[in-house]
Amino acid sequence: MARFAAVPEAHASLASARQVYAPGTHLFHQGDIERGIHKIVSGTVTVYRVTADGHRQIEAFSGPGEYVSLCLCATSPTSAEALSRVETNYVSREAFERCLLQDAQFRQTVFREIDKASADARRQATLLACRCAKERVADFVLFLDSRFAPKADGYTPIRMSRCDIADHLGLTIETVSRMLNQFKQNGVIDMPRADRFRLRNRQYLNRLAGQNDEADSRPHGLAL
Repeated sequence: MARFAAVPEAHASLASARQVYAPGTHLFHQGDIERGIHKIVSGTVTVYRVTADGHRQIEAFSGPGEYVSLCLCATSPTSAEALSRVETNYVSREAFERCLLQDAQFRQTVFREIDKASADARRQATLLACRCAKERVADFVLFLDSRFAPKADGYTPIRMSRCDIADHLGLTIETVSRMLNQFKQNGVIDMPRADRFRLRNRQYLNRLAGQNDEADSRPHGLAL
């Protein structure tokens, strides 16, 4: 699950162009050769790949301040689709690589983001390999709560569909819905509608997800 890091703005030498994407449109596709770098300004993007047997595996949900398609492969290993209206700062790969060579501070920032992405990929692999369905959904609920700032009514929005969540957690839609309903019925979360929730028992979710209770004091993330 991608962490919405507050990446400092690139230096003036890295000229970018603002691009806008409607919900359901792609920033780029798996296998694309000619592509640059997107830094999300607003909105939510799902990053996924399609396996040889046609299965869609969502690798990350990315938000403001995060780079998308930040890899050194000759062709894109993933696709990126806008879940909501998305604005990005787009820069050509040539300009991006030139800034990497010329600006040491910018280079360190980018390398830190690559390191964070690698850590998230390892965490995702552990989640899929070693956690049961209830633990996976608990981890995802905590992820949403920590990364998506609640609205004025105190509820955290769920920007992605149940299908998106299922493809991210390696579960079926029915299992995701059943686990969320169990959390609701047991008083773990308050979910008046399918697209929003509020935590009522964070400690229980922390135990399921293998997290400590220090997360209670962390500030909420960015409003997307």
